[in-house]
Amino acid sequence: DYEESQMKSTVVPNRNAIFASILYGYALSLSNKLNSKVSISLGVHSGDHAIYPDCRPEFYQQLNDAFEVGNWDSEMVRLDLPYIDGDKISILQDAIISCEKLGLEFNQVFANTNTSYEPDEDGRSSGKTGSDIERILAFDAIGRKDPVTYQEDWESVLTHAKSIEAEYMDKVYREKLTDMQYQVTRNGATERAFTGLYDKHFIKGNYYCVCCNHLLFTSVGKYNSGCGWPAFHTEHKAAQILRVADYTHGMVRVEVKCSKCDAHLGHVFEDGPREHGGERYCINSAALIFKEE
Repeated sequence: DYEESQMKSTVVPNRNAIFASILYGYALSLSNKLNSKVSISLGVHSGDHAIYPDCRPEFYQQLNDAFEVGNWDSEMVRLDLPYIDGDKISILQDAIISCEKLGLEFNQVFANTNTSYEPDEDGRSSGKTGSDIERILAFDAIGRKDPVTYQEDWESVLTHAKSIEAEYMDKVYREKLTDMQYQVTRNGATERAFTGLYDKHFIKGNYYCVCCNHLLFTSVGKYNSGCGWPAFHTEHKAAQILRVADYTHGMVRVEVKCSKCDAHLGHVFEDGPREHGGERYCINSAALIFKEE
């Protein structure tokens, strides 16, 4: 997505159909030899869907249908796509667990990999291609430095990757959000009191981040505080909302932000219902999207 034209130049026509066919044929032979069911796991992930046609879920669904129709004993072979809805972060997280189970050194394994399509004569990645950037950001997301050697030091390539991501995501947000939603979530603005869509909204359901669809609150934790903005006494257990000291406008407050995309949500105060912990999340409606149960 960061460099779509450059990434498209790396597409090999019909590549995954060829590889999957070879794997499927071998799996059938192995199943027959061992008289056992065999599973094929392929590492395609959601980050490849937009660029590579043969990494899309519908491609593999139809390919698997063709395999099942065109082969005897196809019920003995299963085609698994464990990361089809995941990304490089989920692949790395699984790799950490797998390396521990297999007694392998994670850094050594990944030091022997190369994601770049534009390495120098020494095989070092520039850290600036689309594939490089995705990899660098994935390692940063799991709190590790990429063990491969780049043409520049890690801090330099990481800074560059984050700047490219920020530029790209800003474009996405500007296209996706209304002006109010953008100003609130990306620039820390505040909607006027008593004007928000969800201020007096008490339908059963869930509230998600308008930018990234991360689950933040449920209707169970919402209450009528009378403050003029949607109020919640409890965040969803999976939200992990970030808290940041805020000294703007001559006040001392605690800002709350989405843990997934850093969107400004509002502030949290200590004047909420005591029976629920005493906190009040004062949230902008413009930062939320509601989905009814």
